[in-house]
Amino acid sequence: MVKNIDISVYLVTDSSLVPNGKTLSQVVEEAIEGGVTFVQLREKNCETREFIRKAKIIKSICKKHNIPFVINDRIDIALAVDADGVHLGQKDMNIELAKSILGPNKIIGITAETNNQAIEAAKAGADYIGSLAIYPTKTKKFPDNFTGLGKEGLVELLDCISEYDTKVVAIGGLNSSNLGEVVEYCNKNIKKGKNIDGAAFTSAIIAAPDAKKATSELASISAKIEKINAKILNAATPDYEIIKKVSEDLYRIKENSPLIHTITNFVIMNDAANITIEIGASPCMAHAVGEVEEFATIADCVVINIGTLSSEWNDAFYLAGRAAEKAGTPVVLDPVASGATNFRLSTCNNLLNAFKVTVLKGNAGEISAIAGYGGAVSKGVDSTGTVDKPYELVSKLAKELNTCVCMTGAVDYISDGKKTISLHNGDKMLEKITGSGCTVSNLVGCFAAIEKDPVIAAIGGVLSMSIAAELALKQTSIRGPRTFFAALHDEIYLLTAEKFQRYAKINIESWE
Repeated sequence: MVKNIDISVYLVTDSSLVPNGKTLSQVVEEAIEGGVTFVQLREKNCETREFIRKAKIIKSICKKHNIPFVINDRIDIALAVDADGVHLGQKDMNIELAKSILGPNKIIGITAETNNQAIEAAKAGADYIGSLAIYPTKTKKFPDNFTGLGKEGLVELLDCISEYDTKVVAIGGLNSSNLGEVVEYCNKNIKKGKNIDGAAFTSAIIAAPDAKKATSELASISAKIEKINAKILNAATPDYEIIKKVSEDLYRIKENSPLIHTITNFVIMNDAANITIEIGASPCMAHAVGEVEEFATIADCVVINIGTLSSEWNDAFYLAGRAAEKAGTPVVLDPVASGATNFRLSTCNNLLNAFKVTVLKGNAGEISAIAGYGGAVSKGVDSTGTVDKPYELVSKLAKELNTCVCMTGAVDYISDGKKTISLHNGDKMLEKITGSGCTVSNLVGCFAAIEKDPVIAAIGGVLSMSIAAELALKQTSIRGPRTFFAALHDEIYLLTAEKFQRYAKINIESWE
């Protein structure tokens, strides 16, 4: 089963609805720019050669934007153009046969007209199920007495397949005037935790004078779908509690604007201040020895980043940390390049011995150096190599230091010695911009300012950066590191509780 697909804003094409003066390809591209995440080419009255021609054009547009592209019904067309998959109806080829023809890596979606059909599709390994039309629509033929599945029937469908991982997209007569009502109803009335994964649209986008604008409006409504796995919701497991707390903390940051006293390096000082503002907090970038103690006392969190080292800065680190501990203010320590020189490593160890650190956040090379482990090493401020058993490394170091250790990388590991989790969001593009790791420390500090559990605070900060990175890369304006940088900061500003619920990838390694 192909699970990593985003069907939150699903476009089903119909050339007959394209406004005068536009082409289908233009409308599809506008819709993708507005937020469409998945495209199905549905051309019921198209000859095979013309269908293939259109499919090649739409596929090239989707490929350019990294959007999945499937063909409605026609497996032969899907094979001819090497589409990402097919969407089947109940009268089409069955799922098992379609898989054997297309191969295991292709997407198979299917329309389920009854709950029993939905269960059978889930058992057969469908990647997603399209519901029966929620409301009557002119883009499909129905009996004269057809009233639609309705939002009540949609919830019944979701509940009946709650034990399966199969995604569900609501379809049929949905538009900006009724989608919010459907989303709100599902959010409030699902009984077994499984919610819709998105909504599909045809005329609401294809026939719109401005497809980009129409899609953007629909996408903003679709973003309100609450995404919590059934097993998590029913069992009230740590996964659910983490998502819930992080979401609540984000709201509290924006509501209270905590003061984050940051002593950081010259390279990222401006970025750290901006990202603190973007998440909803208030930055203070003071590092003078004569005032750091006073600021540390009135701040809600102190973030110490040792990137810029000198005797005066070292004194500022020490004084701010001691003052924070005395005032009961949480401290986030970023041991930048701690393994690069003996001077840096001794500075980190001295600071860890001088005052209570709430969260120690570093990359694999930095954390390994402090722990005295081999494997990953520091190359300047970067980390090279790998850590054997990273779960054990962060857990053991957290116990030794009596603090929360947050080790960032392709997979992030966070532990306080009792609770250990791994996070699996983010993108390698973060490695192409300066200071992404350093600014994560500020995000962690923002959460630590209002969250008593350091593990939750570290998770909140890391997820904020990682999820924002994934969302930034969906923007069509991204051409390289610099445009990604701007988009990343926009997405930090636009983070919501719903985005944490939808995109967070959390694995519990241990939870005592």
